[in-house]
Amino acid sequence: AASAAMAAPEPDSEPPPPVVESRPIAKATRTLRRARHAETARDKRPPAEPTRFDLDPRAMPTLSALGVNLTAAAARGELDPVVGRDADIDRALDVLAKRNANNPCLVGAPGVGKTAIAYGVARRIADGAGVSGLDDRVVVEIPIGELLSGTGVRGALAERLGAIRKEVAAAHGKIVVFLDEIHALLGGDAGEEAANELKTALARGELPCIGATTSAEYRRTIERDAALARRFTLVEIPELEEGPARAVIEVASGVLATHHGVSYEPAAKDGAVSWTVRYVPSRALPDKAIAALDLAGARARRNGRGTVTREAVAQVVAEMADVPVARLLERDGDRFLELEKHLSARVVGHGEALGKIARALRRGAAGLRGNRPLFSALLLGPTGVGKTETAKAVAEVLFHDASAMTRIDLSEYSEPHTVARLLGAPPGYVGHEDGGQLTEAVRRRPYQVVLFDEMEKAHRDVLEALLQLLDEGRMTDGRGRTIDFTNTVVVLTSNLGSEAANERPSRRLGFGASDDASNAGTQDKARDERILGAARAALPPELYNRFDEVIVFSPLTRADAIAIANLALARLGDELRQKRGLSLQIDPEAVELLVDQGGFDPSLGGRPIRREIARRIEAPLAELLLRGEAKPGDVVWIALEGERVVVDLVETGDRAAS
Repeated sequence: AASAAMAAPEPDSEPPPPVVESRPIAKATRTLRRARHAETARDKRPPAEPTRFDLDPRAMPTLSALGVNLTAAAARGELDPVVGRDADIDRALDVLAKRNANNPCLVGAPGVGKTAIAYGVARRIADGAGVSGLDDRVVVEIPIGELLSGTGVRGALAERLGAIRKEVAAAHGKIVVFLDEIHALLGGDAGEEAANELKTALARGELPCIGATTSAEYRRTIERDAALARRFTLVEIPELEEGPARAVIEVASGVLATHHGVSYEPAAKDGAVSWTVRYVPSRALPDKAIAALDLAGARARRNGRGTVTREAVAQVVAEMADVPVARLLERDGDRFLELEKHLSARVVGHGEALGKIARALRRGAAGLRGNRPLFSALLLGPTGVGKTETAKAVAEVLFHDASAMTRIDLSEYSEPHTVARLLGAPPGYVGHEDGGQLTEAVRRRPYQVVLFDEMEKAHRDVLEALLQLLDEGRMTDGRGRTIDFTNTVVVLTSNLGSEAANERPSRRLGFGASDDASNAGTQDKARDERILGAARAALPPELYNRFDEVIVFSPLTRADAIAIANLALARLGDELRQKRGLSLQIDPEAVELLVDQGGFDPSLGGRPIRREIARRIEAPLAELLLRGEAKPGDVVWIALEGERVVVDLVETGDRAAS
């Protein structure tokens, strides 16, 4: 009683304050409770169906804790089927059955399906089909992250690898360890430690192993160590062709459809393969096609659509390749058959030159070019005739975007060392990590026009660096990466021989008067021959011979200058209508006066007419706009008054009435 009385609180004392948890503690408590509930839910799941490939966790605690038993999972039907890789799986099984160096190392580009081949080996063993002598093997995948976790202390990784080696050795060769991304194990801070442990185990046959890595990482981490490389047998995994890739996509689309709760149209699956092959050359099949279908399925599910259409996949691929979606959905045949019309809408004159370009582009689009670029051309002629404008027109017609062009002014590459700027600096030099101006642009956006301007001003070493590009459709940058140019249009422009175009022909040339049509044709042909001769003399013959077309642009005529003026004024009218709400009316006689009063010079091309428009039309128009006199709906009138071109403002009826 006394103790009870002593324990009772005094009636006048205040009760203890309630315990208030801080926000971080409360959050951690809730997280811990959720984790416990999840663990309890996992414990209540029905146990996996036992198979003859199961590992004993008491005899093999490390493998059971770190690894994933692929063969047991395959026996229970938990692994996705592997399609189109039977030959590669057979090669891996043959290596596993060897007496020495029986450790296959799967090497290939990212996304070709190296992991899937290891899973296919596990499925083949579980099925017992064509695996005589290997039917009792168990393939255990050990994630590199799990293996390296908690091994910061020196010797910890070797200790963990030693434990795995002992457990595998105790199985007397029945366990095959699969190490995906094996370069991560050998290339880190403890790489030498891991390599030494692996060399010992592999040499004694105590650790049957399947490795998987990329070609670059294999050279960097395994091939340079000859003692380690001889323990592995290299198994090259090539990228799938389109036919086998479609079979893979057919199976993968079923898995994705179940995951996202959607269905895929057959055209969507075909488009995922064909579009990614054409527009995403930097990635490999079937990974890039599966990625496109996966993202399209996720979007369809989020937007409440039950079917993934061809248009949905086209949108995803367009974002992956940075090309307009209309470029994917448009029929190539229709567009390429009308190239001359589309190019002529932007480039004035030069019908014969545009016809040659269109025919060459059609050959490339039809696949009759091998591994060469889509189209390559050398455009010759005097300044201002439209060579650069033609390259912009090709970009707009082919890729629906005039900005789909990388323009490189070769006047900046007049020294031999500037080749490094183009392709990227070699290892050990400043700027090695930045890449080259040309190679980086095409690597990031392969579907574009590459314009090399002022070619005659480049150093010969720079020009010779383009030989492989024009012949094989690829280049190797300063970091050793191969850049694909097969989807690229390559255009070089030059003014070589332009003095021949500006020479006044002699009256003795030809058979008739100077204004005779046949005489003019003969003079034009002679002029073109002089320009081509100057180009052949200035360029290396091996470079000159690699162009699909060498095209000479003729000097512009007065009619061409008038057409250029009308085209420039039409663009000005579109800009006024879109930005200011103004209409533009043009007197044809005013345009002719602009051309006659300084807007036409055969030796300078179309640039003088642009200067005249800027000086005599755009300048007074800018003053009208800045004074605020022009209002939406007004009409800007370009008229002829005597011998002057005037810019006048015509108010609308509503404004005039007010």
